[in-house]
Amino acid sequence: MRIDTHVHTIYSKHWFWGFDSLNTPLEMIKFAIKKGLDGLAITDHNTVKGSLVAKKAAKRFKNFIIITGSEIKTKEGEIIGLNIKKDVPLNLSIEETIEKIHDLGGIAIAPHPFGSYIFRRCAGENSLKADAIEVYNSTLTNKQNNKAFTLAKKFKKAMTAGSDAHSVREVGNAGIIFNGNPIDAILKNKVKIFGKRTSIIEIARLTSKKFIRSIEWRVSGKRRKYT
Repeated sequence: MRIDTHVHTIYSKHWFWGFDSLNTPLEMIKFAIKKGLDGLAITDHNTVKGSLVAKKAAKRFKNFIIITGSEIKTKEGEIIGLNIKKDVPLNLSIEETIEKIHDLGGIAIAPHPFGSYIFRRCAGENSLKADAIEVYNSTLTNKQNNKAFTLAKKFKKAMTAGSDAHSVREVGNAGIIFNGNPIDAILKNKVKIFGKRTSIIEIARLTSKKFIRSIEWRVSGKRRKYT
């Protein structure tokens, strides 16, 4: 089975863009199926709501897997909680965040540990505290991904990969191949990584669309609502 383990929807909020993704959970699912995926992990920023909506929407598609979760802001960087159905408080330490994830029955993934973002921290070597490390992220450079892979390999950590998609065009650019239960497969490190980089042109396209949309909202004073 093939799953993209790092996908965002319009339930990811952003201080400037408003919504940090262009597409709804249902749209992400439909395009994932078109691209031959068997499932998605919906990991919106700081909320599980998008993944719960996706879980419900996926029932109309036979055997399509949705892993619930969110990408959570901590004091030392972001941590993804997979297989959780409740929100985790923000701005805790990484250790506290991971403990909360475990209390909710989930597993903790350190996404893009050596990424470089404006106004955002990444876990770096603190990612070793998580259950698994994202060793391939489609939005990062080969150097950044290789650094994550080397760290995971050195300390024999479980590995994942994901597109970090913020639109349907990026879904499926990276992920894992496994048999059986995806959570068990990750914890046992019995996954194969697949992935390709999202082009700079595509990232620029996404950014421009989010910018135009944010300007429209500010001018009109109205934002499309999702429940």
